[in-house]
Amino acid sequence: MKLEPGYLFGMIVQTIPEPRKVARELFDLPVSRNARWLTLWLLLVAATILGVITHVIYPVRAEQFGPVLASPIALGVFEALFVIIGIFLIYLLGRLAGGQGSIDDAITVAIWLEFVLLTLQVASLVLSLFAPTLAGILMVMSSVLFFWILSHFIAECHGFKSAGLVFAAITTTLVLAILALSFLLALMGVQPPQIGV
Repeated sequence: MKLEPGYLFGMIVQTIPEPRKVARELFDLPVSRNARWLTLWLLLVAATILGVITHVIYPVRAEQFGPVLASPIALGVFEALFVIIGIFLIYLLGRLAGGQGSIDDAITVAIWLEFVLLTLQVASLVLSLFAPTLAGILMVMSSVLFFWILSHFIAECHGFKSAGLVFAAITTTLVLAILALSFLLALMGVQPPQIGV
């Protein structure tokens, strides 16, 4: 694997038709666990910086979304926590279901997802400046691609045959996680977004 922009972009494109092939290539990289964690942290920092830039271009009012959701730094912290919890859920729940994946593979899943989504977020931000409709379409496609990559990468990580069953398990886990997060945000005093004036 080459750490060149053109090569990495090609892998992102290849992830769409052949996600499991890309996953195998990434899982087989001779990279230490510490290096994987460091890569993930750098990507999370980059995502937070992008959030700050987005906040400067498109400010969010705290009285509408609450102090937490209006702060890109706070959102960055929440994203980091979500990713870390997600890594251990991928590893532990996959193992409980009979999978053979390692914690290193689970970290790799998070790294590639973060990299792909970060790339798409940069593209969406640039497009929003002169083609907001295209930016909106790309954001929707990013959401679909997130579940596509996650389902197939987890299936490959643990040796599961059906990515569809993995997707069903992901959906169930996310619903439970959203309910728990909503309860936590309510305890923190975060109000739902208010539409209108």
